[in-house]
Amino acid sequence: MKIILIKIGIFILNIIYFFIKLFPINKNKVTFISRQSNEVSLDFTMIAKELKQQNENIKIVFLCKKLGTSFSEKVKYCFHMVKQMYNIATSKVVILDSYCIPVCVLKQKKKLVVIQIWHALGSLKKFGYSSLDKKDGRNSKLAKAMKMHRNYTYILTSSNLSKKFFKEAFNARDEQMLVMNLPRVDFLKSEKEQEKMRIRFVGVYPETNNKKQNILYCPTNRKGQKIPIENIVKDIPLDKYNFIAKLHDGTEVIYVKGKKIEKTSNFTGMELLHVADYIITDYSAIVYEAAITQKPIYFYTYDYEEYQINRGTYIDYMSEMPGPICKDFKEIMKMIEENKYDKEKEKNFCQKYVKNIEKNATKKLAELVLNNMKD
Repeated sequence: MKIILIKIGIFILNIIYFFIKLFPINKNKVTFISRQSNEVSLDFTMIAKELKQQNENIKIVFLCKKLGTSFSEKVKYCFHMVKQMYNIATSKVVILDSYCIPVCVLKQKKKLVVIQIWHALGSLKKFGYSSLDKKDGRNSKLAKAMKMHRNYTYILTSSNLSKKFFKEAFNARDEQMLVMNLPRVDFLKSEKEQEKMRIRFVGVYPETNNKKQNILYCPTNRKGQKIPIENIVKDIPLDKYNFIAKLHDGTEVIYVKGKKIEKTSNFTGMELLHVADYIITDYSAIVYEAAITQKPIYFYTYDYEEYQINRGTYIDYMSEMPGPICKDFKEIMKMIEENKYDKEKEKNFCQKYVKNIEKNATKKLAELVLNNMKD
């Protein structure tokens, strides 16, 4: 019944969109669409700024809105989709960092160029078509009905190895795949940005201005499961370290000696990499961004077997990860305390999975957009 309703809804949307497509295309218009956040992402901001620098006549439109879970939020998102439809129909190029319903389910104008940059530099855990019908994946019938990841002109990926994974995840063709880094690579390589972020972080969390090293924990999302933060903190000597946990819902939990601070979305995980001295993660794609910083990375995998069954990873996790893998957090703290870390392994991992880490990723992506705006 649900699939039938979806098909009826798509049919109605296509009728509405037929009339919206009568509006002319603005050949200088680029629309950025995301449902990852209600805020404009770092990648979107950097691309837009570079586009304006290269062509001041470019018109930029940002449409960033999360799809909520409540009925009222879903109704509001339906109205937001109409706004998306108008801007897609009148743009020369649309840039996405996530699945967009109107882009995928509607019949687009032939001249529309859609660039899927995705919201991660690479992929460690399986997603999209790679995880259909798994516990933490999408339902295959629903994915087919929603035409998941259709209508993309280009899909960006960070290396030839990642290209294979992304092609599978997006069910894409070879000609759609482009090995091209995201603007965040420029951000992560910038010493100036690192200094700015450390100053800003201490401004928001003055309690951390204590000359202690920062341990950053960025776990991946686990549907319906709580991350055991309290158990982790018990094993961290807070007289020596500040502990920063960045959860998938945006929550930031900061522990300094004698105090716990919890706030929402002051910093992205990307920004916090600049603040960190040590990085701890699990199956999150942030490992690729972390490797660019060349800071020590550790992997806390208390649920490894369960996660492999429910979701799975693209690469041989146990042999490929660029840092120690532990089920017991005490082991990670022991290695941090003893300064045990293989820097060469991390460097090799980065070179293997993130190609061309020179400081011009933003410029190259802007040039791709501008080249596709020419008649």
